[in-house]
Amino acid sequence: MHRNLRFLAGGLASIAVASGVTLAGPSAYAADGADGVDRACGQPAVPAVFVTVITEPVSRVVPAMTHEEWLWQHEVTTTEHQYSRVITPAQTVTDWVRPGTVEHLWSLKVIDRRAADAVPPTDEQGHYTTVVVTPAVTVTLFEYVQQQTGHTRWEDAGWNAEKSDGDKGQGWTRTGATREDVVTEAVTEQVWVVDQEATPGTPAVTELSHQVQQWSADSPGDDWSGPLDTRVVGDGTTSTVGDDLPSGAGWTKSGSHEVPAVVDTLWAEDAPDGYDATGLSRENVATEQTSDHSITAPGDGWTQVPGSRILVVDQPETTEITPGTTRQDQISAELPATPVCSAVAPVIDPAVSPVADSESAGHSAVQAAHATHHAGSHTAAAAAGAATVLPEAGNPVSPLLLTAGLGALLAGGVLVGVGRRRLAD
Repeated sequence: MHRNLRFLAGGLASIAVASGVTLAGPSAYAADGADGVDRACGQPAVPAVFVTVITEPVSRVVPAMTHEEWLWQHEVTTTEHQYSRVITPAQTVTDWVRPGTVEHLWSLKVIDRRAADAVPPTDEQGHYTTVVVTPAVTVTLFEYVQQQTGHTRWEDAGWNAEKSDGDKGQGWTRTGATREDVVTEAVTEQVWVVDQEATPGTPAVTELSHQVQQWSADSPGDDWSGPLDTRVVGDGTTSTVGDDLPSGAGWTKSGSHEVPAVVDTLWAEDAPDGYDATGLSRENVATEQTSDHSITAPGDGWTQVPGSRILVVDQPETTEITPGTTRQDQISAELPATPVCSAVAPVIDPAVSPVADSESAGHSAVQAAHATHHAGSHTAAAAAGAATVLPEAGNPVSPLLLTAGLGALLAGGVLVGVGRRRLAD
């Protein structure tokens, strides 16, 4: 039983809270005077409410744009005429005969490459010689004689500071003899000097040759060998134009005959240079074809070449992307604060007596519920006269919704008080 009362009280409290949330929800906001409802006094300013609307990017495939093209063909009829020209005119040919001539076959050796013996390689020939790397350093010494003792010595120039008067003091004087003394010896080294370069040698070369043969009645020369063979020639016939004699001796005329002219003929639309028309003509039908593809025919009478269709891409397939957007949409306007309310004296219900501190918590709750019920009546009346606007929220409220919320609060208080009294008993 206690648990059921507790659940019932909790349910009523939830209804009261839901009513309060509904009254304070953003959908109940209205600008002052926007929908004909005036806000009560003492209401704070309410900022405008915005919502962020995000649109995702959208991609769209744009198909490729193409068209078909073909090769084109048509038949072309041309008329050709026959033309001719004489290459060799008709002529009389004389026939000749003669007895045979004995010829011999001779041979000649022709050397293309002569033979050569092998040449052995040779070593390098040379000798060592002394080369001065750093020349010697020498100094010129002069011979001095002591005029009193006759002793001599070798010194460099200026050693005795010779005087122009011939050194009358009987000291050292030059005798006029000189010599070269080596101060630093010369630096030399042995260097190899090539007198004859080395040779690699050459291998032996064999002879290359070939044979030349010739038929002749007599030997062509001393270098020819033979005869290698013998034959009889000239026991045949030959012909000449007109009465011309053939080359060689022993020919006898045997007769003559006529040879017809040699004529070249050809077919052409126009006469080539040097050709004459024969009077014959013919028609040729040729198929002419375009070298490039195209959408339309070059002219009348042209047809598509079978199997020549191609697909030409005018614009390849692409993907268009519409970028996403982000915007702020206002769902309720800003409400300014209302003027401060004037002071109102509290209303005291004579039916409610003070509650002693020693009473139980449950009895205090029941009295508090009664007091709330009476105060709620006055409050409901005051709220109905305040243009049905929730305090501290500025939201317009219908009288029915306000009464339902206050009733739920009062019923919940009474049930809580009764439950506590039963627990105390």
